[in-house]
Amino acid sequence: MLLRRLNENGINAFEQYLSDLFIDAAKLPPLDLLTNPGTSEQLDDAPDVEQKQFSSRMEAGQYLWSLFAEKAAMEKDRGVWCWLALFYFDQLCPLGKDGKRKVRESARYIASQHAWRYYRHLLAGPYMVFKAYRENPELARIILYGSLSTITDYTEQLASRQDIVQNKAAIGAATALYFDADSGKPKRGSAPTERKPGTLRRFTDLINQLHPTYDLYSMQAGQLISKLPPEFEPFRNA
Repeated sequence: MLLRRLNENGINAFEQYLSDLFIDAAKLPPLDLLTNPGTSEQLDDAPDVEQKQFSSRMEAGQYLWSLFAEKAAMEKDRGVWCWLALFYFDQLCPLGKDGKRKVRESARYIASQHAWRYYRHLLAGPYMVFKAYRENPELARIILYGSLSTITDYTEQLASRQDIVQNKAAIGAATALYFDADSGKPKRGSAPTERKPGTLRRFTDLINQLHPTYDLYSMQAGQLISKLPPEFEPFRNA
């Protein structure tokens, strides 16, 4: 299907559907909004969008980058992200075994009017991170692992802060410290909810402390890791 954008009528109708799901969790998504000229609009040079099944946020980000690589104006269009969220809604808000959906906050499906808040959107977030790390997306694995329908605590802690998510040394170091490539999951004991020595919360606190002293943007991940205190040894050695 050719990519379109939801207009204000379409966005409002999509938001109403999300509200209705809290009452009727089995209600079918209003897919007619995608093509109805009263709720959606054509785009110049629109790419064809496949109904792909994404195995991870990484895969989704990579695919969306392939769509928008030479179409910068589209990536900034809130209506485009809302259209895509409805198009892929079965993956963003899947049906449970009971035939019902567990809808989350609206920002996960309805793109914010502020671009810096896009990290909360289940499609725009992975896209923006993949775009920033496209030369070596494995650096951002700690943000891009996992199901498309969830935003992990790791993503919340790292992607919500522009000074960190745009810093390749910081994100690469976080991936090296806390992500287990063999299991495809974060290392045990690294949960962002923990404030124990060496955990992600301590890492982000230390990034703030290191900024005034070091030019973190000129560093490699390994160089940044070497500046961390001994409390990070268990994760560094793992």
